[in-house]
Amino acid sequence: MFKRALFTATLFSLASISAVTQAQETKPYLFASLGQSDADVPKSDFDDFWGVVPGVSTSLDTEDTAWRIGGGLELNQYVAFEFEYIDLGEAAYRATNGFASARTDLATDGYGMNAVFSLPLESFSLFAKAGYHRLETEGEFSSTFMAAESETVEEWVLSWGIGAGYDLTENVTIVAEFERFQDVADYYDVDLMSAGLRYSF
Repeated sequence: MFKRALFTATLFSLASISAVTQAQETKPYLFASLGQSDADVPKSDFDDFWGVVPGVSTSLDTEDTAWRIGGGLELNQYVAFEFEYIDLGEAAYRATNGFASARTDLATDGYGMNAVFSLPLESFSLFAKAGYHRLETEGEFSSTFMAAESETVEEWVLSWGIGAGYDLTENVTIVAEFERFQDVADYYDVDLMSAGLRYSF
């Protein structure tokens, strides 16, 4: 009697473990997104750098097209890890007094990893993410009276984001999200609004 009960309990335990394993089977996916970045660069710092005086026309364009591609591994419906390459675009500063001009361009790209925490709601899902990225920012400086010079800064930076997804099919999800990359080049933050597709295998 005891052996039969033990055998039955063992079978039940094995069936339960198998069910849990199948329910939490890891699922790989690929993704790509396109959006707009906005660099929080102080215009006054560029004015000071170039020694701009009153009467000189200046402009600062902090927004640019940005994109990312990568892959992820969904451990279960609540937790996933992502690896990605990301291009955050450029910030461009211009100054001119009519006969002379100066310019600065800051371009940032790199790679990194995100931990993603999701809340599934039938076909919809909400998620938050925290990331760690190795970003390279190249600054190019030139003026009418100075040959172009460049300087590159590489930094590991923290990022965080929130977003939502909608399942178009069993394998394809459309995703929209907001992210912030902190202390890029140990100098400024970059915000990214993007939308894209995720394909799960």
